[in-house]
Amino acid sequence: MPVIVLLRHGLSSANTAGILAGRTPGVSLTEDGTRALEATLRMLPHTSFARLIHSPLLRCVQTAEIAQTHIEVTETRIGEEFVELDYGDWTGRSLADLVTTPDWETVSRRASAMRFPAGEAIAEAADRAVSGVRFLVGELRELERLEQEAAQRPEPPSESSAAGEKPKPAWGMIVSHGDIIKAIIAEALGMPLDDFQRLAVAPGSFTIIDYSGPFPVLTAMSVTAAGLAEAGVPGGGGLSDPE
Repeated sequence: MPVIVLLRHGLSSANTAGILAGRTPGVSLTEDGTRALEATLRMLPHTSFARLIHSPLLRCVQTAEIAQTHIEVTETRIGEEFVELDYGDWTGRSLADLVTTPDWETVSRRASAMRFPAGEAIAEAADRAVSGVRFLVGELRELERLEQEAAQRPEPPSESSAAGEKPKPAWGMIVSHGDIIKAIIAEALGMPLDDFQRLAVAPGSFTIIDYSGPFPVLTAMSVTAAGLAEAGVPGGGGLSDPE
């Protein structure tokens, strides 16, 4: 019965500057982003996680470190599959400039056909991220199976209070980037990648997907404590909100 929380990194210096950071090193959280992230993490409906996997980029490393002050985690690791898109020649450019390029229409309406100049295709990034989620879901299900087997073993009377109890779902957390999280949500909803720009994931927000049933169920999306005060629009994280 795995449940996965997708946590977007907090507001970064690139977000506030309107720059497409991509994989540029050294892009860190702002003070406001850190404060907002702390407030949002206090809203998490669950605080015990079997796995926390984060992008290797600094803003996600910082976000994961802050998250670990609010939750208990059995295992933490870097997940290259959840690293930001390689925007190639678009990296470091302003969004105001990029919206004037011929490729912007493709990014907005035909994402599955877009490969960034000298960079990565959106479809490739979506595939690696979705594969990473599937691996994590399988890992969590195996942990649940082992826990169930342990609960069913005969125990001495003094230690048998948990015997027969229904195993609790294993929770995992992925700390990643806006477009990566949107691609994961789109796949979970059965949404074509070409429509993923209809989703909005605000900086520092969490999204919850329940993988316990025959198909994934989106139970919460782009939750932030700051809400309109930070994002300016409901949910934030739209095309006007670069990495």
